[in-house]
Amino acid sequence: MRHLIKNDKSLCVGCNRCVRVCPIEGADIVTMEEGKIKIAINGEICVSCGSCIPACHHGCRDYEDDTLRFIEDLRNGDSISVFAAPANQVNGINGGRILAYLKKLGVKKIYDVSLGADICSWGHIRHIQKAKPVSIVTQPCPAIVSYILRHNHELIKYLSPVQSPMLCTAIYMRKYEKISDKIAALSPCIAKSNEFEETGYVHYNVTLKKLMDYIKEHEIELPAQPASFDHPESAFGRLYSMPGGLKENIEFYFGKEIRIDQSEGPQIVYDELEAFSREDPVNLPVIFDVLNCQDGCNLGTGVNHSFSRFEANAAMDRSRKEVLKGFDRENYERLLAELDSKLNLNDFYRNYVPVNIRHIKVSDEAAESGFKALNKFTDAQKKFDCGACGCETCLEMAKKIVSGDNIPANCIQKLHDEIMGVLDIAMSNINSADLLVEDISDIKNKSGMINGFMKTLNESIHKFKDISDSILQISKMTNLVALNAKIEAARAGAHGKTFVVVADEVQKLSGKSQNVVSESETFTNQSLDAIKAINDLIENIVVSYDKAHISISIIDQSLHNILKSLGKSGIVGGE
Repeated sequence: MRHLIKNDKSLCVGCNRCVRVCPIEGADIVTMEEGKIKIAINGEICVSCGSCIPACHHGCRDYEDDTLRFIEDLRNGDSISVFAAPANQVNGINGGRILAYLKKLGVKKIYDVSLGADICSWGHIRHIQKAKPVSIVTQPCPAIVSYILRHNHELIKYLSPVQSPMLCTAIYMRKYEKISDKIAALSPCIAKSNEFEETGYVHYNVTLKKLMDYIKEHEIELPAQPASFDHPESAFGRLYSMPGGLKENIEFYFGKEIRIDQSEGPQIVYDELEAFSREDPVNLPVIFDVLNCQDGCNLGTGVNHSFSRFEANAAMDRSRKEVLKGFDRENYERLLAELDSKLNLNDFYRNYVPVNIRHIKVSDEAAESGFKALNKFTDAQKKFDCGACGCETCLEMAKKIVSGDNIPANCIQKLHDEIMGVLDIAMSNINSADLLVEDISDIKNKSGMINGFMKTLNESIHKFKDISDSILQISKMTNLVALNAKIEAARAGAHGKTFVVVADEVQKLSGKSQNVVSESETFTNQSLDAIKAINDLIENIVVSYDKAHISISIIDQSLHNILKSLGKSGIVGGE
């Protein structure tokens, strides 16, 4: 099977929009590349439903078809005929002019798929009448068929054996019109490429969108004169491209004789098909008419959605009224009888081959390891179910973690809890920083006080030195006086002996005073040197304190600004 949906991961921002809309489990794989979340496509699992393309707002998703190869082959002279889907007539373009452009390119013949839709209705009516099936799931939609063949084999037994309108057209062209050309489909559907590849009747899937993009890009002017189809007008088959089109065709014949249920839209139909496969057959409708696209093929995955569903339905209603002019049950009976006479029903049957794809089924018990990776341990955490990761529930996300289709980093609740944990640390750091700023300010103030005390001590020691100097001067003068007294006592003879003794003692005291002063001067000088060194050290510490204070204040303010910003964004309460 071709991998039709393309993904440019360089443009992916990991927004999970594609994951959220994808109806097929495991088709999108979330990875981490160079620290960024990226989403890839598992082409084996993808059914080309196309839901992710309009969901992506970043241009990552696109699809491939055969438009360029078709045009190149035409220009190289290949013989090609075309059939055009009814959506060609209602897609905001002049369908007849498009047909004329294709003829100008060299297309041999052009058929209307509405003819194949009439054959498809005839095939379903005759199959129901002959086989009397309990229930059948219609298969005009290739995305639905891909889903059943790849992911829900229980439904294969219910899948309608009648080919889709496009394949009925191709088979009719090949077997009954004897057209040997290559066949191209002018199609509104991406997934038709898979149907054509699996059945082998159609060589090119030329989607309306890619064809119109090509015409616009190359500034091609369409022919003024429209072209028409190369076969008679069809009947009710032209209504197939709207939701319930097959149902309306079958009911035109059976009325309410049989029950026909319908479902469309990727967010609903696959869940309902899953439920269908588990339902008691007694509750099933005879026909379950299902489509991948919510608004049918007119607004399919391969068209430019330049018009509304109301415009498309209005165009379909005009076709309905045109068909109903003079067309009743009797006319329809004649049409079916004519097809009975011309066609072999077995030519329009399809055999289905299941595709074996390894599906990783993760039980609820096994999902516990996924919850552990997500740091989800309580029931409240396990049922947060925000859907931001693209999963419907946290249980689904946990299972995808186990199967390898998603990663814990893609969980917003886990990210939120981690941010809050960082905020708790930040708050603790803010408090510590605030205290540190206060402590540094206090140390700086006390350092200033110590510096003041040291200055006072320095001044006191200098005063002590001045006093010591004065004492030294007095001592020297006292020594001189004592010396003079001894001289005078000697002159006095016996009368001065006592005074000599006193003079000696005074002189000794003066000497001791000088020694003490000398020793104190040494101590004073040492103290002054020590005080100077302490003052220098305190000045250096104050400079370092100022620098540290500035740095910590900046950090503290930054933490407060972060907290304030988070408060404004609503991540944390307050500012």
